[in-house]
Amino acid sequence: MSNSRIFYAIQGLGLAEHGVMASGGAPSGFRTAHGVQSVGVNTTFNLEQVFELGQLELYENIEGIPDIEVTAQKVLDGYPLLYHLATPGASAASLVGRSNERCFVALNIYPDTFEAASGTPLTSCGMSGMYVSALTYTLNVEGNSTEDVTLVGNDKVWSTGSFAFLPNFDGTDEPLALAASGGVQRREDVLMGSGTSGSLWPTELPGIHASGWNLQASGETSYAAHIQTVTISTDLGREELFELGRRGPYHRFVSFPVEVTCAIETTTSEGDMIDAEADPVGGSNLTNQQIKIFMREGAVFDLGSKNKLASITYGGGDAGGGVATVTYQFSEFNRLTVNHPQDPAGL
Repeated sequence: MSNSRIFYAIQGLGLAEHGVMASGGAPSGFRTAHGVQSVGVNTTFNLEQVFELGQLELYENIEGIPDIEVTAQKVLDGYPLLYHLATPGASAASLVGRSNERCFVALNIYPDTFEAASGTPLTSCGMSGMYVSALTYTLNVEGNSTEDVTLVGNDKVWSTGSFAFLPNFDGTDEPLALAASGGVQRREDVLMGSGTSGSLWPTELPGIHASGWNLQASGETSYAAHIQTVTISTDLGREELFELGRRGPYHRFVSFPVEVTCAIETTTSEGDMIDAEADPVGGSNLTNQQIKIFMREGAVFDLGSKNKLASITYGGGDAGGGVATVTYQFSEFNRLTVNHPQDPAGL
């Protein structure tokens, strides 16, 4: 009997390293993605029109190679990040170290009478040769901390048999190391304070210590800088390389340099406290800043030490009773190292 609908409990997402095959030629070595909140698959058939002198009618509508885009979001929960599941054979944890990695993505759909994605699916969508194209990490003061990943490729096949990916959700799944890691990461799971596991913030943020730590003043329970939301983003801007004799691309490379941005929103009691002058003393308004954020579940986001303040947005505090906030947007290039203790590459 066919499904009447597809809902969250009957979908399973898995990723495998590109080129790892079982004896029958099917992709092998799948790892099930946990904590997934949403997944979408977009397919674009690229058409190029050719006309000719002598007639108005279309001469040929040439079908180019299709573009496949997968977007997925998961919560930070102690399980491997999607970024790492998509790059399990990476040589280094940096952007460039993971840039050439490809993966096989499988999305299984089960009967809508199932309570969990387990066993033999009704259908499965397999997408091969997929590259990571964009990353966004969002750390919220309200809600869960999330990872958003976009993967791109050119091959997608739906199948109703011979399934390579068989997840085993049984209704008892929960965040990995629930007690130790804090489970699904929330605002309290961004590690502040000093020491080797204390997150490092730009010292241009009011209240941040000269060493980059966000500390509590003596006798206080709140931190000196009231950080609300952090959004780390990069778009890798994949470009295709073609060759004569082959229809599809033989590689999709990252067009370095790529920008990495970090938007940090804070509540403020004094203003943004950043001077901007046409002729500043010393010749510069800004200095290089380090950003390195530690999560309780083990994820570490290292944006290096050359982040510069690109923009400031002050707003809120309106007559309706809102609180004034300041968003500081920092920009860096080519530097985003994401580490996690469950990284299948062991980096």
